Amino acid sequence: MRGVALVAAALVVCAGTARGQDPVGDRAPLQVTLDEAIRLALRNNPGLDRSRSNLQIAEYNRLNTFGDFLPTLSLGYGYSNASTGRLDPTGQTFATTAYTLQLGASYDLFTGLRRFADTKAAQLAVRSREADFRGTEYNTIFLVKSRYYAAVAARELVAVEEDRVQRQENQLEFVSQQLELGRATRSDLLRSQVDLNNAKLALLRAGNAARTSTYDLAVVVGIDRRVEPVPESTLELVPFPFERSELVQMALGSAPSLVSAGTAAEAAEANIGSAKSAYLPNLRFSGGWAFASSSFPPANRSWSFSLQGNYPIFNGFQRETSVYNAQSQADIFRAQEREVELQLLRDVANAYDEVEVSLVSIALAENSVELSREDLRVVSERYRLGLATILDLQTAQIAVSQSEVTLIQERFTYPVGIAAIEALIGQNLMQ
Repeated sequence: MRGVALVAAALVVCAGTARGQDPVGDRAPLQVTLDEAIRLALRNNPGLDRSRSNLQIAEYNRLNTFGDFLPTLSLGYGYSNASTGRLDPTGQTFATTAYTLQLGASYDLFTGLRRFADTKAAQLAVRSREADFRGTEYNTIFLVKSRYYAAVAARELVAVEEDRVQRQENQLEFVSQQLELGRATRSDLLRSQVDLNNAKLALLRAGNAARTSTYDLAVVVGIDRRVEPVPESTLELVPFPFERSELVQMALGSAPSLVSAGTAAEAAEANIGSAKSAYLPNLRFSGGWAFASSSFPPANRSWSFSLQGNYPIFNGFQRETSVYNAQSQADIFRAQEREVELQLLRDVANAYDEVEVSLVSIALAENSVELSREDLRVVSERYRLGLATILDLQTAQIAVSQSEVTLIQERFTYPVGIAAIEALIGQNLMQ
């Protein structure tokens, strides 16, 4: 049995080493507080960079719509030289050189209110991207908090497994003493040794999981070095001073997902007005100044201006199709907004229930830890007196370990649940 346990332990260590290879060398992990980890992630997280770029694209698209209200200006110029003379139409002479210059400007006086609709849609698109960016920020913060708390929990689980190893060592020594006194059997001693080996295996796995958690935290923080919580970090039980109705109102008023969906629907409705502008006439003014001559500076100059309009009478139902498509897109976005709202209400309710259940579960888990430890003390005494078997002692040891692990899991679930609510409604609730 001892040989099998040692081989298994070696395999676990090798597997952990393969998975935990530091991509930039086996450097000491960077120890950070939760706030420091959040600041690093907001500066380095790749997902946040993508969202920021999408926002910048929307802002430049809005700038383009503002440019539609301004006139266009162009300048054309040219010079040519040839080995043979050409007729200069302005001077009615033969020349080998030619100079040309044109300065033109145009302005759309009326476009059927299309520019106003496009500008409104672009501004709403920016607001939608801003909401997306804010939502990405809070989702990033949620990921940082969940990975940070997971690293803290993994470290506490290592401490639990270390205590388990210590208890199993004490049990093995205790059973050895009982065997010498004739109150235990050889089988009891072998089972205790197996329990100790299993505890050491569990400690190795917990240590590897703790190391892996530092890589997970590094990924969301956005750096190429392992990141771990500072030693003072714990899974604190901070009171949550909000009711379900308060959270629902905050979510309906400021949730990034809902704001993004709502502004996207408004932008789609603005596109309906842009499509309907095709039913109205348009009017365009243009003018220019130019010269063309075989000598420089030129003696012949000219200017011109024009006022042109257009009214589409029939274009093969293209306008009708554009309006129908725009209206359908607006209906789709409104349906998506309603879907997002219902999903948001469900997620907020579920997250709030998770937090409430965690509070009760933590109290129950703490009580279970106390009871299981007391039960282990009683069973150990009964075993010493010959009133309990080694199986009873093993069961009591397992109950202590399971209750301690459950307590850490529940204490981990509570702050992560609060972080999930903050990500959903787009607000920091615990400051």
